[in-house]
Amino acid sequence: MTKTKGQIEAEISQAILKFEKEHIGRGPEEIRTFVVSDMIVVRERGVLTPAEIHLATTSEGKELIKQFRACLVENSRMLLSSMVRGITGREIVALHSDVCTSSGQRVLVFCLDGDVEVLPERGKKQL
Repeated sequence: MTKTKGQIEAEISQAILKFEKEHIGRGPEEIRTFVVSDMIVVRERGVLTPAEIHLATTSEGKELIKQFRACLVENSRMLLSSMVRGITGREIVALHSDVCTSSGQRVLVFCLDGDVEVLPERGKKQL
């Protein structure tokens, strides 16, 4: 069943939030998802735990945070891809992620095998 862009974005945000809570113990303070043609962009704010905030005061700590977060995404690639595939109906061909240790923001970018099919939003014209 085809969904609206807003429905897809909301479902992905909720799935990523659930993933974060289950694997890190807490979710971000804010999460937004954007469907952009054949990409899904997830932007999270307030992702660092209190321990990570403390670690981020040194360059070694910042590197450890980045390594941990990258390892978590890499080890969970199949699960994350399955979640997004289940919502969008598209295969994931690449997954990119990064965390900014100074702002506490993280970005996930899912590159898909084609454009996400969406229904027009109510009251909005399709371009």
